[in-house]
Order: sequence, then C-alpha cells, then structure tokens
Amino acid sequence: MAYFEFDPQERLRSNWSPVIDVLERGKEFVVRVELAGVTKDQVRLRWRDGILTISGTKRRQATEQETSRYLCMERAHGHFRRDIAINTAVDFERSTATLTDGLLTIRLPKRIGREKDSYIPIE
Repeated sequence: MAYFEFDPQERLRSNWSPVIDVLERGKEFVVRVELAGVTKDQVRLRWRDGILTISGTKRRQATEQETSRYLCMERAHGHFRRDIAINTAVDFERSTATLTDGLLTIRLPKRIGREKDSYIPIE
C-alpha cells in the first residue's frame, strides 16, 4: 500500500483548489482531478523527488464580465496547485494523463528501481 501526503494548508493558498481522488489499482495509481472549465494548455503536471505537482490556472470567462452583472458567483477561479507525495516508485515513461469532460485522469504505473524527475504530457 502506498502512502499519500497532502499539505493541510495547500487548499488555503489560492482562491480555489480542485478536488482529487487517488486510487491504487494493482500495478498503478490513478489520480482524478475535477477541472471543469480548464483546458489542457492551462494545466501542468510535474514529478519531482516523489511528489506529483498538479498546477495551473482556471480563468474567469472574460465575455461574461464585460456584458453581465453577476447576481451570484460561486464558481471559483484563479491559480491552483496540488502536491501529492507518493512513497512508491513510479514509472513516468509509461505514465499517461487525459483531460476529458472536465476530469483529468493521471495513470502512474508502479516501478521497481530508481525514480527520476519528469513532466507528464496531457493528451
């Protein structure tokens, strides 16, 4: 079983923070991140020293700001960052990430041997 560590102050550092699920499934970990309204160009995934960093920016829709007066605004926006410490070696050369219908799915195959830093492209 892997150990995941989340910084309790992490969600307070920005205007919003996407919610995540982390699953261990056989020979891989699966991380799911809710990112409605965010494109893959606005997200960056990085692995360094056993920490998966998911960061990016969710922008407010500019056309709505210019032509409308908000009566209620609950959807958050701004810069976000989530750090997930994983104490199990991961094979980033085989890792994948997809962003479909506002859900980012990151698959991290377990690895035997030495880890190295890497970026994961989003398909």
